[in-house]
Amino acid sequence: MNLILAAVPVFLLLILVELAVNHYRKAGVYRLNDAVASMSTGMLSQTMGFATRFVGFLAYSALWTVLPHGEVTMSPLLWVVAFVFYDFCYYWNHRAQHTINVLWGIHVVHHQSEEYNLTTALRQPFNGFLIGSVFYLPMLFIGFPPEVIVTVGSLNLIYQYWVHTRLINTLGWMEKVFVTPMNHRVHHAINDPYIDRNFGGVFILWDRLFGTYQAELAEHPCAYGVRKALHSWNPFFANAHVHWQLLKDSWHAERWQDKFRIWFMPTGWRPDDVNERFPLPRCLPETQQKFNPPVPAALSVAVLIVHILLILVTVTFLLMVPVSNFTQALAHFIPLGGGLWLNCRILEGKPEAVLHSAVFWGLCALLPWWYEGWLVAPLASSLIFLFVAFLMPLTARRGHVYAKLSP
Repeated sequence: MNLILAAVPVFLLLILVELAVNHYRKAGVYRLNDAVASMSTGMLSQTMGFATRFVGFLAYSALWTVLPHGEVTMSPLLWVVAFVFYDFCYYWNHRAQHTINVLWGIHVVHHQSEEYNLTTALRQPFNGFLIGSVFYLPMLFIGFPPEVIVTVGSLNLIYQYWVHTRLINTLGWMEKVFVTPMNHRVHHAINDPYIDRNFGGVFILWDRLFGTYQAELAEHPCAYGVRKALHSWNPFFANAHVHWQLLKDSWHAERWQDKFRIWFMPTGWRPDDVNERFPLPRCLPETQQKFNPPVPAALSVAVLIVHILLILVTVTFLLMVPVSNFTQALAHFIPLGGGLWLNCRILEGKPEAVLHSAVFWGLCALLPWWYEGWLVAPLASSLIFLFVAFLMPLTARRGHVYAKLSP
């Protein structure tokens, strides 16, 4: 059973609850563009699995068959120990992702949001499978079956959802044992005292034990994001921008050893000659200007409507599309991936994005009739795609930006 998929309705319900509380308190912890971008990366993380899903599990299963092990009794104690040990491995996995350039390039997606709310929890990379499985191999060697590792891993990730909120303050004794909203806010902050702190997933005990714990300080209100700001809502670029920068720095480095070692140096390290010739702006709490391009209200509402449709497409994709059939999965992924990308370009204020969106969705209306393996009623699919194709230009015209579109 896909526990993450089963938890999606609860995730969405809690977002609605947080939105209501945010509105009641006038807390200002939500922005539409940032929330859509965060959810878009999460939707890609789940659906890009048609190319990567179960890679780690299949590798574990293959290795499990050749490792010497006796019969495993699925007792409650086994599950408890596995849950705790998984979080111990998660701590070191998470810590490594914050301290090595090439690993940070994968994990950075989760930290790019300049807000901090429950949609931030959904902001996940789609290439995390490349490194995550390695850190949990000790569990396999000790004797935990692959299905146990995958299940407690899902539970670990589900737990971490609720701690991504600014609307819960301190929780007394829980702060000493568990990861809570307070100490996870610290982890996401870019203030100097908070950098590379609080790596635990469920238990904060590991941070206290290994010297990486930091409480939230009243004199340092948390500022969120990353110090090399993304300045984009593009979910694909979000997954690539650090590695792209590393590639450029490696190319520009004069010394051959720097071209290689930049990938494995501490996060943020660059060769001196590259830093001097190609300086990068840094986002600090006192100088932070949040990325927030102006977009007409009517167009923003249209993007929200399309985003809700894409959430339904995501759930349908995860429930109906067999990952074993790459062609079929790719055909069904095209409207989702393209729609998320174009929505975010519209929120970036790109005037040509509205026209591109209309053309794209018009072409998608032909897809159910062109591809024989389409799983949803072709007529219904085409009508929905055509609705979106006309929605964007109409709302853009109302927002007085339609005239800016270039042919």
